[in-house]
Amino acid sequence: MKIILLKLLLFAMIIASMVTGLILSSDYMINKRKDYFLKTRPDTFFVFAGNSTVECAVDDRLIGHSVNIAQAGEAYLYSYAKIKALLENNESIRTVFISYSYADLLIEKEETWLFSDYFMVEKVQHYNYILGRPEKCFLVKSNPDAYFRGVVKSIVKSCETVLKSFGTTGQTNSIPNYGGYKRLDRDKLDVDPGNVPGEEEIVLQSVHQIGYLKMISDLCHQSSVNLVLINPPKHKSYNENVSPGVKQLWLEVRQSLSTDSLLDLSGFQMPDSCYGDLSHVNFRGARLFSMHLNEILNPESAGKFGSALEN
Repeated sequence: MKIILLKLLLFAMIIASMVTGLILSSDYMINKRKDYFLKTRPDTFFVFAGNSTVECAVDDRLIGHSVNIAQAGEAYLYSYAKIKALLENNESIRTVFISYSYADLLIEKEETWLFSDYFMVEKVQHYNYILGRPEKCFLVKSNPDAYFRGVVKSIVKSCETVLKSFGTTGQTNSIPNYGGYKRLDRDKLDVDPGNVPGEEEIVLQSVHQIGYLKMISDLCHQSSVNLVLINPPKHKSYNENVSPGVKQLWLEVRQSLSTDSLLDLSGFQMPDSCYGDLSHVNFRGARLFSMHLNEILNPESAGKFGSALEN
């Protein structure tokens, strides 16, 4: 029995050593290449980051000098790491737009986007190589099992990213496994009940979401980059049902970031056919909204990108 246990222990040690070796090797490879594939075009001035509200609303093909790096379910911790890595590799960036919707600051988002098994595994597998030591320690402490599973999965993702980086020719605004515009084809207005707390509910704010949002603000200021809190379009019934407590929290945090700008386009007028659900636009809405953003950011080229896409 003792011999069997020793053999099992030896086998486990060999497997652990092999996995550790693969993790270290893949991490080394992707860090050697990241300065290359994190380089955007030299005329990239605007970065759109955050969660699915930006991911689905901002089609960067229709907005000159821009790149969309948003991803569904992305907590500000990961946005911070991604923005930091981009700013370190791209001096041309002038303005960062970060998603700032009403529900982003609630404790339920923190518990889901930061601590749940699903989202931690998903994000760590993509972004572990750009996470700083404080972020890694925080995630390990919060959910060690999910973090480890994410790191193991990052072996494959890192290798994929490295291989894709060799397939690109010159600088591009399509960054492998870094988020980006997602075309939403659905139309679920009739079945979406909304997910904003009611008027009588107690609003619990997210400590870490707010903390990392402020860190993004500090990062941008230190890099002499403008930060814009952007609230993408929401269906009118969603806006009408935002509870006073949620709206008050949203305003208070915005006021604490007084040196940053707010671009509240949640009331941007579009027909119902432009919404995938109450809080997300579909591809029709993304087209209208992105062309509107292009008119704001690049008035000299307004209409140019839309007509090009039609052709």
